[in-house]
Amino acid sequence: MNGKWLLALPTALLAGGILLVACGGGGKDSEPHRHGNETWEVKASLTEMPSFLENYSGRTKRLYTVVDKYQDIMKSVNCYCGCMNYEDAHSSLFRCYVADQGEDGVTWTDHSSTCGICTEELAKIEEWSKDGKTPEQIHQLIEDNFNPNA
Repeated sequence: MNGKWLLALPTALLAGGILLVACGGGGKDSEPHRHGNETWEVKASLTEMPSFLENYSGRTKRLYTVVDKYQDIMKSVNCYCGCMNYEDAHSSLFRCYVADQGEDGVTWTDHSSTCGICTEELAKIEEWSKDGKTPEQIHQLIEDNFNPNA
């Protein structure tokens, strides 16, 4: 009988450890990790920047800080870097910065940090917004300036 308990204890500890890791240990933040060819990092909100940005320029870092402000426009425009043709296609420019957003937090992606088209689209959204353009006008400007088929 004691032999069964000696085998059951390590099994129970291993199962508990797996559950703890799978559930993230109870916290919302995660360490940066690879997901395909992107680095993903979970943070509590769009105002909390991912640590992987430490490896990028000031312009890239600053653009990530405005995602929260321009997320509605970003969700309504296409990105023309080719990411919309991936097997796991990006649905908008917002997806180039945020892989997922929900009750458990925000999953940031570094996709746009290495893509000049993604960063330029967001920089233009910011510029045109400051110039007083409406979201509809910005959408059309993105199409006119970035869509290779326009």
